[in-house]
Amino acid sequence: MDWEVHIERWSRAAIRLLDIREYSAEKGTLPDRYVTPASFFIITTHGEARVSLSGTVYQARSPHILHGGKESELGMAPLGSDYACYIILYRADCDSPEEEESFRMPYAFHPGASLVLQEKCLAMHRLWQQTTSLEKLQAQSAFLPLVHEIMRQLCMSAKENGRPNLVTEAIHYIHEHYRKPITAEELAGIYGCSASYLSRLFKSQIGVGPIEYLIHARIRKAKQFLVHSEARIQEVAGSVGYADVYYFSRLFKKHTGCSPLQYREERRQAVQNNPLRLLKSSIVSSEPYSHNENEICYQWMGEGETSMFRFSRPTFGAMMLLCTTLLLSACQANNNSGAPSSPSASAGATAASETAETRTYKHLKGETEIPVQPQRVVSLFHLGELMAVGVRPVGATPHILDNPLIGDTSDITNIGNPPDLEKILLLEPDLIVTTEPFAEVVEGGHEALSQIAPTIVVEQYNDPIKDVEMFGDILGKQEEAKRWNEAFAAKIVQYKEKISPVIGTDETFSILNVRPGSIFIYGDTNMGGNIIYKYLGLKPTEKVKKDVIDGETWDISMEVIPEFVGDRLLLAVNDGAEEDMKRVDKFIQNTPAGKAGHIYPIDFDEFLFSDPISVEQQLDIMVDLLVEGSQ
Repeated sequence: MDWEVHIERWSRAAIRLLDIREYSAEKGTLPDRYVTPASFFIITTHGEARVSLSGTVYQARSPHILHGGKESELGMAPLGSDYACYIILYRADCDSPEEEESFRMPYAFHPGASLVLQEKCLAMHRLWQQTTSLEKLQAQSAFLPLVHEIMRQLCMSAKENGRPNLVTEAIHYIHEHYRKPITAEELAGIYGCSASYLSRLFKSQIGVGPIEYLIHARIRKAKQFLVHSEARIQEVAGSVGYADVYYFSRLFKKHTGCSPLQYREERRQAVQNNPLRLLKSSIVSSEPYSHNENEICYQWMGEGETSMFRFSRPTFGAMMLLCTTLLLSACQANNNSGAPSSPSASAGATAASETAETRTYKHLKGETEIPVQPQRVVSLFHLGELMAVGVRPVGATPHILDNPLIGDTSDITNIGNPPDLEKILLLEPDLIVTTEPFAEVVEGGHEALSQIAPTIVVEQYNDPIKDVEMFGDILGKQEEAKRWNEAFAAKIVQYKEKISPVIGTDETFSILNVRPGSIFIYGDTNMGGNIIYKYLGLKPTEKVKKDVIDGETWDISMEVIPEFVGDRLLLAVNDGAEEDMKRVDKFIQNTPAGKAGHIYPIDFDEFLFSDPISVEQQLDIMVDLLVEGSQ
């Protein structure tokens, strides 16, 4: 099915909620077999059942969503007493029989964020059970947001890998629920992982933790309310999740440098005094933000982002048209003066014409016309990948600029984190490259970035070979990418020969990271795991292979360290984890690596990144450690 067409039909149809029913095998309320009176969703929230839909059997294992059409023969056979689901009946009035058929089509999938859907179903069901018309109306209004979330997750699951990016999903949840009390544990629970694991994903993909990002989202929303409404400061504080207006005011001042009232007055005064400021402020506010532990702790106490004032294409087009007109007028004046055009000017015009050539590039958000050879690139996540093919971006986020292995980046503008659209606009990029999480972080998302320059959203492979090939294609540097990959492959062969005399064929390796309050075991993606296991071909322990590389285990307790650590151990200890390391060390000493003294310290900051420039240097460090440590 073409999901874009299907979603478009949802947006055009007149939709009405007819009924929402909660069924449970334990309560004996499940329907045996009946013909559906309307189109429907079955949202399985617990357990498993075999659901028959007009002769087709679906294995509905929670979380699961099944859609079907009117007059379908439905049968449900639970595979346990814990099975529970919601059946939501609706009617769609369409303009044509073809469009009506779209709402009869059966389809099923496993959503990535089931608790979000479950919350919406529960709230809608409670409203529907009420007797007043006002609650019924509210239930009707809650149905389309539920459909939107279903369609969003359906599109995510339809991607090639079929697995949603947890950071992107969590950011989306924060945008929709920033008014509510949110803790790191609650957020992690929604996506079936630990708080420490989710925090690690956030920091590796956007450079800040989930609660830090929540604070940013709330402050950003508060700015919009202050400028575009007459709400009292107390109302603004409550609308962004802070019941204590005094705490909110202190927090706001820490992040923006002024009080909420001052911010409102200064912003409005700036717009009145300088109409051009209106255009800039429509992109995003430029104040940086910071955080501390006290702010994060506040989230524990009970404490959807859409730009309300977005930079529109017509406005931007009018500005550019005006600039172009002035430029052409100036050129015409020069030509009329009788000065002949020089060969160098003609050559420059030819070069500019070649640079302006475009092509269609397919990416995660669709297809975009991009320059054949971009000259001014802004990159939100990738840096070493560009440098490997000889391109230095004009702007990047501090998350990648702070990489200690990249070298001098003083000529690259820091666009902030979250990225500041005003700074990006001033750089006049001809291409913006981002990942999905960073596209979500930017105010206005991919659309806002696309209004500045052609913007593509690319996969986050964390594989230097794939990344170099991808960026060679994006940047018109295919030959440079090919040379880098060939040189890297030759280096791998050379280093394999170098370590062969000192590493036994049956020896196993493990990678451990000790942080304050947590211990991480790494697989084959970063922290040297890609080098050890993928490139040098060294063996992980059976436990690491099964539970980490092929499984979902990341953080472990110190008691199980001996189960994961093999003959040789790469150990990264973060700042502030010295006391933790004292307790962990006694467990490490009881492992084969500890007893043999084959423990190799690595720098966490140096091994955090997986870009080509970093991996090449990490490879040098790793081989030197293994060779020198065995002499």
